[in-house]
Amino acid sequence: MSALLQVRGLKVAYGHIQAVRGIDLELHEGQITTLVGANGAGKSTTLLALSGLVKKAAGQVTLGGQDLSRMAPHKIVASGVVQVAEGRATLTTLTVQENLELGAYTRQGRYNRAQELDAIYTLFPVLRERASGLAGNLSGGEQQMLAIGRALMAKPRVLLLDEPSMGLAPLVVQGIFRTLREINQAGLTIFLVEQNVRQALKIADRAYVIETGSIVLSGTGRELLVNPKVQEAYLGS
Repeated sequence: MSALLQVRGLKVAYGHIQAVRGIDLELHEGQITTLVGANGAGKSTTLLALSGLVKKAAGQVTLGGQDLSRMAPHKIVASGVVQVAEGRATLTTLTVQENLELGAYTRQGRYNRAQELDAIYTLFPVLRERASGLAGNLSGGEQQMLAIGRALMAKPRVLLLDEPSMGLAPLVVQGIFRTLREINQAGLTIFLVEQNVRQALKIADRAYVIETGSIVLSGTGRELLVNPKVQEAYLGS
């Protein structure tokens, strides 16, 4: 199977600190791929580099053969790679609907506003109820739903998610992961960065483990879920 998004030799440095050390990744169309590892292993830096939000020291990123390596962040979004940031990054002084509409800023004049908002509200009914309210008044779980909905308004080919479970109650996390599976089953390619290793591996078609900036294991989600090294290091068994 050919890769939709391909990463080759990606390196990122913060001064003299090598945060990402020449990693290779592949995301296949219609699959969920996850990158798991401990805090500080280089997961979020990898996503930021794919989005163009941190400078790459080396490496190439391609989407369907198109080179994104030196592209500006807004052009990467327009090309179809859209990130849901760690911590949600909702615009708290704008309404829920205004946040969603901003997600489509690269598609001006090229979308049916009412129809696509309705699709997001169908996916997340609570957002319909809160559409005219300020995003800052939403709970953490509702803000995560809003952040995902806003990203979907950009019509991504690849959705990048950075720690969507962070700070959320277990029941809310289960709902978020259930929605991610639903979005993926509709055809969207997802790249998920998570510290909740068990949940991430359960829904992943393919998975990578990163330690101190290097990929140390890869395989299907199911394979890594039963891998003794993964169980010992991340699953407490």
